[in-house]
Amino acid sequence: MFETMAPQLEYFGLSRDPFAPTADPELFHFTIEYERCIYGLKRSIDARYGIVVILGNYGTGKTSLMRALLSHVSRRNQLYQTAIVASPNPAWGTDCLMEAICEQFRIAVPPGASLLKYQNAFNQFLYQSRNKINTLIIDDAQNLEKREHIEFLRLLQNLETPQYKLVNLVLFGQLELIPLIKAHPNFEQRINNTFVLKPMSYEDMKGMIRYRLAKSGYSSSVDMFEEESYRTIFQYSEGIPREIVSICRNSMMIAHRIRRDVIQNSVVLYAINHTMAKGLMSQERVAAGR
Repeated sequence: MFETMAPQLEYFGLSRDPFAPTADPELFHFTIEYERCIYGLKRSIDARYGIVVILGNYGTGKTSLMRALLSHVSRRNQLYQTAIVASPNPAWGTDCLMEAICEQFRIAVPPGASLLKYQNAFNQFLYQSRNKINTLIIDDAQNLEKREHIEFLRLLQNLETPQYKLVNLVLFGQLELIPLIKAHPNFEQRINNTFVLKPMSYEDMKGMIRYRLAKSGYSSSVDMFEEESYRTIFQYSEGIPREIVSICRNSMMIAHRIRRDVIQNSVVLYAINHTMAKGLMSQERVAAGR
């Protein structure tokens, strides 16, 4: 039987899980770097400048940033039309990519239509909705490995009025996307903005943990994590938000089981070494057979 979160939340006086393994925009903590990124992203989209690229290693907050952006545009459906192609298949040809784009924009195209018919339907859709801000978001864009993918997306940027692009293109990708873009200078020159999400600083990490706890109803005047605990979390997570959240979640679970109101460093170390893949699967522990 699965253990519910209710007793744990009640124990710490929380109304919700502050460290759930999902990219909840309500728990997204805007550091200065993220603020700069989301501001530039919104400005480029609203001005219809064309291509924006968001780069970052695994767990640095790309999905959280994307959901924060979607939360922003969803409040103004009369102005924005947004489509998301999530994790495109590297084996796709241009026809599959075009079909996925039309599907996400809810463009009706007869089954089995040719690539040309899909393109014509998409062009007509953009022309008819030229008074709206149309934005195509591609997540895990590093999967677009074929030359034809990048060339096709470049050609989409030729759809424009004298004042603005008819469709924005926002690429979220791992750092492997960099050489792919570099190999296509004609596409690279059309990129309006590029942002790289880096690991958090120590102070930003503390700010994120405290923000998530406060948003989840934690009202104690005593910090839930000791200072030494913060240092250990930062050391083992290397400032990667996803790792930080996982360590905090497992530490809170253990603290609840042993009835600790304040999470000490020993609890954090136990969580890392006994519940986290990073601790359990370290070469030293595997070699020792522990």
